[in-house]
Amino acid sequence: MINGVLQIDKPKAESSASYIRRLSKLDPELKIGHCGTLDPMATGILIVCLNQMTRFASYLSSSEKTYHACIYFGKKTSTGDSEGEIIDSKEFSFLDFSSKDVENTIQKFLGKSKQKPPAYSALKHKGKSLYQYARKGIKIDKDEREIFISSIKLLSIMGNEINIEVSCSSGTYIRSLAEDIGELFNCPAYLKDLRRTRSGNFYVKNAIKLPEESLPIDKIISPNDALNCFNEIQCAPDIVDKLRNGQFVESNLKYDSSTILRLRDSKRGFIGLVEYNEGLLKPKRFLENFLSTS
Repeated sequence: MINGVLQIDKPKAESSASYIRRLSKLDPELKIGHCGTLDPMATGILIVCLNQMTRFASYLSSSEKTYHACIYFGKKTSTGDSEGEIIDSKEFSFLDFSSKDVENTIQKFLGKSKQKPPAYSALKHKGKSLYQYARKGIKIDKDEREIFISSIKLLSIMGNEINIEVSCSSGTYIRSLAEDIGELFNCPAYLKDLRRTRSGNFYVKNAIKLPEESLPIDKIISPNDALNCFNEIQCAPDIVDKLRNGQFVESNLKYDSSTILRLRDSKRGFIGLVEYNEGLLKPKRFLENFLSTS
């Protein structure tokens, strides 16, 4: 069994789930899962976990993301992106603004803020995705969620469109950001195009298209390398066994509380993830056995 991660470049007009499902045709016994869903209209890096790496998907999904986004001003759509129906419009021109004006405006979104999730999203409500309600005309109001934008840059202005690069926390909706930016210009706006260029330590420049004939073994990233965003510690086999059995282990490591760490056995390599908290190592996620591609 091969445990690891593939970096996939998802094309436009296909859902994340249906696209990676093609891997099952290459190997029917393959267990797969993806980290950080991309809308059908979006392209870019999609992290695909194979077999036991699906246990660690939530840790990879929580990483910061970087996007290139094209925002169109002067129209609002029902979905907040180019796939929805136009529901509002207004005359608008960037000729009234300098590039510095635009740059200063989008910079207002830097840092922490509250964001309302779009109606058309995969967020759950009573077991169903919000977009399932929206398609039936049922409006579900979800609470605003805290997001963090570490970087937002103006790349270009063309006609009624701007292209921006955004680095943000997991769970940030660029469709909502596009509409919020429009509000600062007193104008409806929607997300015309979106490409995710980075997810944590994974970059789209290193991603591949899904193969059609066989699983690309040489492109699979080992569990240890896939999780290298976490610091690594090495423990003796007896300590590892205690952690795998669910026991807490005392430690004098110098880390902040709630720090996630990669655990390696001195003889058997990568084992899984543990949490350091106030002098204790606590088990989090482990491989079912000690075999990995690291």
